Amino acid sequence: MNMSQDIKRLYGLSALFLVFCLVAVYFQLYPLLLLPIAIVLGWVLVTKPKYSLYFLAFATPLSVHLIDERYSTVNLSIPTEPLIILLFIGVLLKGISAKTLVINEFKTILSVLIISDFAWMAMTAVTSTMPLISFKYVLMKSWYIVVFYFLSAKYFQKELVARKFLWALIASVVLLSMYTLFVHAGGGFSRAYAYTAMRPFLPDHGMYAACISFIVPVLFVFAVHGKTLDYSPSLRILCIVLFLFMGVAVALSFTRASWISLVVALGMYFLFTLKIRFKYVVLLGVFAIGALLSNMDNLLTDLSRNKNESDDNIENHLQSVSNVSSDPSNLERLNRWSSAIRMWEDKPVMGWGPGTYTFQYGQYQLPHQMTIISTNAGTLGGIHSEYLRPLAESGVIGALGFIVIVFWVFSMGFKHQRVLSGSAKYLSMAVFLGLVTYFTHAVLNNYSEFDKIAVPLYSFMAILTAIEIKYQNVQKDSKK
Repeated sequence: MNMSQDIKRLYGLSALFLVFCLVAVYFQLYPLLLLPIAIVLGWVLVTKPKYSLYFLAFATPLSVHLIDERYSTVNLSIPTEPLIILLFIGVLLKGISAKTLVINEFKTILSVLIISDFAWMAMTAVTSTMPLISFKYVLMKSWYIVVFYFLSAKYFQKELVARKFLWALIASVVLLSMYTLFVHAGGGFSRAYAYTAMRPFLPDHGMYAACISFIVPVLFVFAVHGKTLDYSPSLRILCIVLFLFMGVAVALSFTRASWISLVVALGMYFLFTLKIRFKYVVLLGVFAIGALLSNMDNLLTDLSRNKNESDDNIENHLQSVSNVSSDPSNLERLNRWSSAIRMWEDKPVMGWGPGTYTFQYGQYQLPHQMTIISTNAGTLGGIHSEYLRPLAESGVIGALGFIVIVFWVFSMGFKHQRVLSGSAKYLSMAVFLGLVTYFTHAVLNNYSEFDKIAVPLYSFMAILTAIEIKYQNVQKDSKK
């Protein structure tokens, strides 16, 4: 009885694989044993991009960087970034080979804003003071935007795919937090130990807290509104347990910016429950900024009286947020921000070039603003603000581009709560509140160039875009 062609191929490939492994072991070429895995992953990347996104969502928080992120603008994260690059190349090749390129994901306002912001950043890379650094930075940004925004938005129009992606990310972040708390426990949950407990997966507590904060509001919404999402009672209970656990993880990260970001996200949730329109929130924000500016002198006087510094005591640590007289972390931020503004004043339109701040700010430090953690060369860390970074690196247009993107994400988040219903409404709420945590955190830190933050940042915006596309399609159908 003759075997079928499929069985023959299976036996042939199995024999070839066995011979390959034996040869690799005989000649002690052990790295070659990873080649079949790489081939399988490559096949999945080409034929099943959706499953690649699931894998990347799970693998990213647990990936390891070959180079210390604190001292490098561009680095490589294993195993995720090689796969992201391959997927990015595949998307580009498919786009180039396509006879027509009509993609709904390009037509939304958020997509136009992201493309415009990226185009301006690429232009400022051409005039950069450090072209090679800027080219690498722009290239790195491009694969995050293409894969986790545009490609993801295409697949996330199926709500089930978006939910599976979120759960893959949640599972990974929970494992990361469990590992970090286990290591942290060895140091008695002290503040000093919290700064390094997450290594080798992340370099410091700030990026760790920003990463895990993304999913805290997601778990909260899944727990509170899980019934509308058709989650079983047992799954909703699991969401409550994980939400409480992740809340503890954020608290023990000793990252004040993340604590504040969760409070802001909770405030946004209450605004949703009160059905407050976005235009009123904007008006309130304008009045608040006006009041802040008009009372700046009195505010600075009050801040100078705060002597609470970073401490193992969580209450004192939180109060130290407003200490600008003696807290080294806060003073160093002011030093970095002042340097960024002086850099912008020298190059107000085109900036110094994407990714160059870390290498250029040293010369703009003033002696009286430098702290015990400053360096004369200015080589220890970044600007500590996602809003000021584009100002120094891509000029005033770059800064406005990022601010407009943030503004529009808020506009979409409020709009979806007003016009949507059912599971789409609460899926939008979950990812929007997750984005709120980072946009708040970004006032005091900047991590969007790293995969741990870039993946949830762009994928959460992709989910909002996918929901927006579906809503627009429904509106068009109803008008026919």
